[in-house]
Amino acid sequence: MLFFLLPLLFQLQGICGISKDEEDFRFCADRNQTKEGHIRYEIQRGNISIVNSVDELVLRAPFPPEHQSGGSAESIVLPLPDVLGSYRFCLYWFQNSSRFVLTYGKNDHTLSSQANYSLYSPNIIGTSFETSPDVLYNVSYAFDKGFHNKSLPSTSEYNFIFTDSGKRGLPRRTPTQVRDMEEEVRSVEEKLKQLEDAMRKSRNSRRGSRGNPFEFLQHLELKLREVEFQGRNKSFGKGALLHASVWNLPSQSHQVIPFGLKLEGDKEVRGFEVTLPKAVFAKSNRGRNAGGTRAVLLAVSSPTLFQDPNSSVQILGGKVIGISVGNTSVHGLRPEERVALTFWHNRLLSNATPQCVFWDTNSEAGKWNSSGCEVERGEDQITCLCDHLTFFAVLMVSSPDMDRSHQIYLTMITYVGCIISALASLVTIFFLCARKKQRDHIVYVHMNLLWAIFLLDMSFLIAVPLAPAGGNIACKAGAMFLHFSVLACLTWMGIEGYSLYQLVIEVFRPYVKYFLFKLCLLGWGLPIFIVLLIFVIDQSHYGASPFKVYESSGGYTNATICWITKKEINNFLNLSFLSLVLFFNTIMLAAMVREILKLRHRENHWGYAVMLLGLSCVLGIPWGMVFFAFTSGTFKLVAVYLFTIINSLQGFLIFLWYLAKVWQSRRSSSLQCTTTYSNSNSIRLQSNI
Repeated sequence: MLFFLLPLLFQLQGICGISKDEEDFRFCADRNQTKEGHIRYEIQRGNISIVNSVDELVLRAPFPPEHQSGGSAESIVLPLPDVLGSYRFCLYWFQNSSRFVLTYGKNDHTLSSQANYSLYSPNIIGTSFETSPDVLYNVSYAFDKGFHNKSLPSTSEYNFIFTDSGKRGLPRRTPTQVRDMEEEVRSVEEKLKQLEDAMRKSRNSRRGSRGNPFEFLQHLELKLREVEFQGRNKSFGKGALLHASVWNLPSQSHQVIPFGLKLEGDKEVRGFEVTLPKAVFAKSNRGRNAGGTRAVLLAVSSPTLFQDPNSSVQILGGKVIGISVGNTSVHGLRPEERVALTFWHNRLLSNATPQCVFWDTNSEAGKWNSSGCEVERGEDQITCLCDHLTFFAVLMVSSPDMDRSHQIYLTMITYVGCIISALASLVTIFFLCARKKQRDHIVYVHMNLLWAIFLLDMSFLIAVPLAPAGGNIACKAGAMFLHFSVLACLTWMGIEGYSLYQLVIEVFRPYVKYFLFKLCLLGWGLPIFIVLLIFVIDQSHYGASPFKVYESSGGYTNATICWITKKEINNFLNLSFLSLVLFFNTIMLAAMVREILKLRHRENHWGYAVMLLGLSCVLGIPWGMVFFAFTSGTFKLVAVYLFTIINSLQGFLIFLWYLAKVWQSRRSSSLQCTTTYSNSNSIRLQSNI
C-alpha cells in the first residue's frame, strides 16, 4: 500500500484543508509548477476569473483584497511554494462570514474578508490552450453550498461571469422603510402559512375548501412579485407543502441565468434548477426594483391544487414548480431559447416514462397539458424544455414496455415456441397430406393455415436478429415478410372459421366452382396486396422499428426489430384486422358450440372439451389476449406471458389437437351410429374437423 501512495504524495504537494460543506462558491484545479513565481489577486466587478501562466497565477474577484504589507488597495501578491511539482489549489467564498479564501497546497490565504456580495449562479467562459504548459487540469467548480457541482475541461483561463449584484448597488433605506419591508415580509409569510394550512385541511377532509385553491395560489404569486425585502433573493415558507423563492434579476440580461432550490429530506426529488434564457427578460416588464426584474419560484406539494379529472398519473416527487418573471406572461419562445427546468431525482420506477406537462387553466377545472414541452432524461436528472412560463410538473406515465429481465424471458419463450411450432406445423401438414381418402376442402384449409403459421414463425425468427445485424434493404425485406405472414395467418384463421361453420351448420353445401382456388386467392393474395400497397406509398414504412427496454436502474436502452416503422399503420390496420377476425370467429365458434350442445349423443364429454379447445386454437381466439397488454400492473404482465406462450406454440397446439382427434376417431370406430340428423352431425364433426 505504501508503495502506491508514495508517488501520489510526491506528485501532489498538499491537499485543501478548508471545509467543503459551507462554501457558497468553490473552484478547484491542479497546477503544474515548473518554476518559481507568485500569486496575484486583483479586484474586478461582476465576475471571478482564474488565469494561469508558467510563473504566475492571477485571481480576480469583486471582493476588496485583504490589506497586507507590500500590497495596494486593489491587489495583493503572494509567493508560490519553493518546491516545484504539482499542486492542488482551491478558491472558496463563504457568504455568511464574508470571506474569500485560497488554499494552495498546504497553505491557506485569506484573499478578502469583505466578500459580502450576493452573487448569482455563474456562466463559464474558458480559453483553451491544451498544448500549453500552463493548462490547469482536474478542474471542477461548485456553488449553492455544493448543490451544483460540475467538472470543467482543462484550460488555462476561466471566467465565471456573475450578475452585478453587490450590496453597494442596493438603494439605501431609512429605518422606517426597513421596518415597513419587514412587516410586509411577515405579512407574506402569514398568507403563505394560511394557504398551506388550508391545503392541509382540504387534503385531510372530505369537503374541500371554499373557492378555487389555485386562484389563492395565483394571488400569492402576485403578492410575491410585489413584496419588498433586503438583499437580492428571499425564501418564504418552511413547510412541506409550499415553498417560495423570490429573486431580483437584471431586466436586460445578456446571459443565461440559472437558479434553483435544494429540497432537504425529500425521498424522490433532491432539488431543481431553472435556467432562464435571455429572451425571457426581453419579453418581461421591468420590475419595481430599479434596473431589475422580479422572478418568483413556487414549489407546491399539494394534490388539492392540481386535480386533473382525466389523469391519475403520479407526479414526480409530488412537486409542481411555478415560474414567473416580471408582470407579463412569457410564451412562444423559440426552440433554442426555451426555459429549462431540471429535476435532480433519486431512483425511479423502471416501468415509468417521464412526461413534462404544465397546468392548463383554459378548461373549467384545469388539466395537465404537454404541448410546448419536451423532456430530456439523464442518469439522475430530468430536464423539461418549455416555450413558456407557468406551473410545471413531471408526470411518471406507466410505460407499456417491459423491463430487461422480462424482455429476456419473453424472447427466450418466443424463440423456443416458434421453433417447436414451426416443426409441429410441418409434421401436421405431412400428416394431412397422407389422408388421401378424406381430402375434403376443409383439409386443404387446415394445410394453408399451418403453412401460414410456419411462415409466421420463421419470419419472426429472421426479423429479430436481422435488425441490428442486417442492412437497410435486408431489414425492409424482413419487415415486409413478417407483416405478410401476420396478415396471412389472420386471413386464414378467418377462412377457417367460415369453413368450419359451413361444415357443421350447413347440411347441404352449395357447390362453388374453383372454391378452393378462390379461398387461396383471398388467403394469400390479400396480404400480398396490402404489403405491396404500403411499400409503394412509402418505402420508409418498413424497416428497423425501435422499442424501449427498461433497466433496473431506471434508464432504458433502445432495441430494434424489422417491422412497421409507422405506429399508426400497426395500430389501425393490424389491430383492426385482428379485431375483425376475432369477432367473426367468435360468432362462428358460438354457432358451432350451440350445434354441439344440441347433439343427443353427449356421453363423451372429454372429447367435446378437446374439440372446443382445439377449435379455439385453430380460430385464433387466444390472439385476443393481446388487448389485455394495454392494461397495467400484474394483470398486464400475466396477459403478455400467456399471449406469448400460447400463440408462439399455436402450431404445436394444433398438432396436439390432431393427435387427440386421431386417437378419439380410432376409439369410436367400433361404435354403432344411427342415421339421425344429430348423430350425422357428430360423425361429420369428429372425423373432418
